[in-house]
Amino acid sequence: MSSKYVSDNLGTIKVGINVGLVACVALFAALMSIDQQLGLQNGVFFKTLEHAFGVDPILAIFIGFCGAAIIGIIYNLVSDKWTTFRIITTPKGVLTGAVTGAIVFALIFVPLHTGVLIPAVEANIFSNESADFTSKEISQLKSLLINNTFVLWYGALVHIIFGSILGLMSGFVLADRYTGVKRIRSFW
Repeated sequence: MSSKYVSDNLGTIKVGINVGLVACVALFAALMSIDQQLGLQNGVFFKTLEHAFGVDPILAIFIGFCGAAIIGIIYNLVSDKWTTFRIITTPKGVLTGAVTGAIVFALIFVPLHTGVLIPAVEANIFSNESADFTSKEISQLKSLLINNTFVLWYGALVHIIFGSILGLMSGFVLADRYTGVKRIRSFW
């Protein structure tokens, strides 16, 4: 490694916040399309999230953006401190970002999906008298349960895309920081 590299924690945190927010916009847009992918009425998936977690949709979106900014900060700090994962090239950023998206999917999305969301959907289906959902929405929730495997695969894909965008943007922003760093096979 060259002596030209100097770690800048405050700059890394700022980059993490910004790239996390940019990647979250892409994730949010993809999550908005899940209703259309499953053939559901617009907003049923977010209404289910609101009911399952007990959070107003606007607050949930804000929490999602804050979470993405935190993930961006952690990703950039870890890649800055751990020499093997330094984002010295944009392709390496995309690869490490995709791995980060897979980790976020496995550690956050899957437990929340299987432990909170699915039981809440099942409770609404089995208590057909729920005032929160119309009979049409309850039939669509049944479709959501039937297509649970699709939701998990779609969630994995979306989180990997989130991570890839996170790494791509970090690679773009941090490229100047690593100009003097020795590269192995121009990738690592």
